[in-house]
Amino acid sequence: MKQKVNIIGCGRAASSLARLWTQTGSVSIGSILNRGETSTQRSVAKLGAGTPARSLNEMEPADFWLIGANDDQVEAVARSMSALASKLNGSVVFHLAGRFGLEVLEPLNNGTVSLAALHPVRSLSDTALSLEDFADTACVVEGSDAALNALKPLVTSIGGAWLPVDSIDRGLYHASVSIISNITKAVAWKAQKWQQNAGLPEETARVVTHQLLQSTMNDLFRSGAQQSITGPIVRGDTSTIAAHMDAIGRTHPGDVEVYRVLARTVLELAQERGDLDEKTLARFAALLGS
Repeated sequence: MKQKVNIIGCGRAASSLARLWTQTGSVSIGSILNRGETSTQRSVAKLGAGTPARSLNEMEPADFWLIGANDDQVEAVARSMSALASKLNGSVVFHLAGRFGLEVLEPLNNGTVSLAALHPVRSLSDTALSLEDFADTACVVEGSDAALNALKPLVTSIGGAWLPVDSIDRGLYHASVSIISNITKAVAWKAQKWQQNAGLPEETARVVTHQLLQSTMNDLFRSGAQQSITGPIVRGDTSTIAAHMDAIGRTHPGDVEVYRVLARTVLELAQERGDLDEKTLARFAALLGS
């Protein structure tokens, strides 16, 4: 008999995974419960799978229970689930909140349930994500041996890269992946606005930005950040950096600090690589702040 997964909080992330599992047939979707009955019915209709539940008590037993609620609601859901001892016995309960590990599932840590935290490191959009898109997605996971052994086939069946960890600093980890994903997008958006205000048509700015992002990612994958950085900071060209700051200050005065922080980050990378001598570093410190 095919294993079954129940979902509590079938939002974008949980429903994306559910769609992929449905496509591969690797697991069947059992009961689905959202905060409102209408939302629950909508999730079931969009997935074309699962059975709507109006409460935790209505949910049927399952091999896996996925908590897809917002990060700050996971622990509260776990506390509510602790009353379902007979239904949960022998099952795996896991959540998708990158900023938390197993501590938010502590209310369920009674010895009869296997616990795990699974974080697919990518944007999950339930309307667009395909198996091809998800292939090789890093899936950072921690949990008991029993939970990991049970959960691994579900992740690998949809092409996820299984990356187990143990007791990591979740705050620092989640900050790091947020920087890579959302802040990279925000910086690209900001730079595109600068291009448009410099006189580039919107479509031209979009093409320039996207092509530069693509070539930058190719360089990063091929050589790594330290070996692939180029530009005026690596060359020790403080006059060009000063000109950048002057131009930004004239057109986007509120963005000067954004540029200064990012430039200091590039400087730190160049310093680690050993490109710059002490005199050049001193000039940059005077320009950008220490």
